[in-house]
Amino acid sequence: MRTALTVAVVLAIAACGPSNPGSASGKSSGISQPAPPPPTLAAAIRKAVHLGPAGDATTVSLSFGLKVRDPAGLARLIASGHTVSAETYAAEFGPDPVAVRAAVAWLRQMGFSTTWRAGSGLIAADGPAPRASALLQVDIESFRQADGTTFYATLDEPRMPTQLASAASSVSGLDNYRGARVLAVRRGGLTPTDVLAFYNLKPLRDAGLDGTGQTIVLPEIDDLPNLNDLNKFATEFGLPPFDSYLTVKRDPNWGTPEKPQGEAVLDLEILHEVAPQAKLVIYLSAADFGHGDRAFDQMVTEHLGSIISESLGACEADTSGGHRNAYASIQDRAIAEGMSHFVASGDSGAYTCGEDQPPAGSFPSTLPTVTAVGGTTVFESQQGTYFKEMAWGGPLDESGSGGGASQFYPAPDYQKIVLSSLGHALRQVPDVAADADPSTGFHIVFEEQDGQVGGTSAATPLWAGTVALVNQDLIKKGLREVGFANPALYWMGQNSSTLPARPFHDVTTGNNLAYDAGAGWDFATGWGSMDAAALDAAWILYIKGGGS
Repeated sequence: MRTALTVAVVLAIAACGPSNPGSASGKSSGISQPAPPPPTLAAAIRKAVHLGPAGDATTVSLSFGLKVRDPAGLARLIASGHTVSAETYAAEFGPDPVAVRAAVAWLRQMGFSTTWRAGSGLIAADGPAPRASALLQVDIESFRQADGTTFYATLDEPRMPTQLASAASSVSGLDNYRGARVLAVRRGGLTPTDVLAFYNLKPLRDAGLDGTGQTIVLPEIDDLPNLNDLNKFATEFGLPPFDSYLTVKRDPNWGTPEKPQGEAVLDLEILHEVAPQAKLVIYLSAADFGHGDRAFDQMVTEHLGSIISESLGACEADTSGGHRNAYASIQDRAIAEGMSHFVASGDSGAYTCGEDQPPAGSFPSTLPTVTAVGGTTVFESQQGTYFKEMAWGGPLDESGSGGGASQFYPAPDYQKIVLSSLGHALRQVPDVAADADPSTGFHIVFEEQDGQVGGTSAATPLWAGTVALVNQDLIKKGLREVGFANPALYWMGQNSSTLPARPFHDVTTGNNLAYDAGAGWDFATGWGSMDAAALDAAWILYIKGGGS
């Protein structure tokens, strides 16, 4: 979540003894349980020691979300399913460069270190806390938690200065407590061979689809230890070394990422086993919203690949409006320019904000313009192929597939065919699902040890890697890439019985602590997990049939 961005890994990687690459078994010292969601900002402030106003020694990193031109026209473009080039987007919808340059100049006069890159949807402005307080008319205070860590924050609503109002519509970065969490959890695990067989990816790989020509980009908040883990994994399973496939992006403007937790390793290893020839680019930022927004903005601006895999999230109700609005605007640009974006739905079941809070979703998975990925518990046949799945829900450790209704976003048109009365006409999550239960998780290598990991941040790169293979096949057949996936996914779900093969495994048992899985779409697993070969065939039919 992004209160500090939470990595959707409840990385419970338990150390394993060397495992047999040909099986999903392996010795383990046990599985760590998913960490409970952190307290909300208001709760953290109540429990912390108040240290007084944040002083000049505290640097606040503000990210001002810029207004788009012709927002109604942009909304029509996104609804149509059509896409435009980055150049066309900048000319028709991008922020007014004259207004932006004036805002940048004024912020510098006010004593902020300020940057803006052409094409970007954000102005980055760093300055001492008292100056930020005065600029936005808020009280930024310092606090110390019981473990000795400190943070700064405000519960005040910022007021946009008139000198910025013509260019900017939102601001994030007014606290460094809230951020994204990693959403993954960790014993032998499904090997690449198991994954290809279980989700029927093998026919695509046998047809020569390996991700060639595709690039997948990932926002991450935990660093990579080195390439040793990744290349040990590649060697173990006969995959190409990562050296020529991986690019790591850093920028002081994005803050300092956390020490390696295993989330980035998990994402990269799952993507590589599914699409071994795809290029992988990670953008490393600090976990707070302000720095994370900057890295996300740059990732979309550079547009090095057409697929985003994101295993981060935070309690939707505890994310600031400034962060949500800035992020949503950047995501609109990604959709308009033809990018697919898969986001983990969370690992605390329907209670992303905590069991002591009402059911709530994880942002950004609740955005209508992303594809939210939930989680299942898997059961293999004796032959290692698909047998069945249940919705992932662990009442004892309060873990499970994130799912439920958004508190802020109305139901999009593509979802109106499945609206539940429990959703109150709001966006419903997840859209799809895949293996996420740590007890039936994925084999990975972290800190040079074999381990088993689960979490919706494991299910998410599985979907992103699968769509890389679908994209490759679509291009091979002279068709456009997937782009925004949800209209096609809901068309497939609605028409599943009429397609040559069903693209989803409909998960009908289990629950996510609040909502039961059932026939068709549900709050625990969406449409279910993929049958990759059938999914590819259905996507070809959808696009050939004029699907938007």
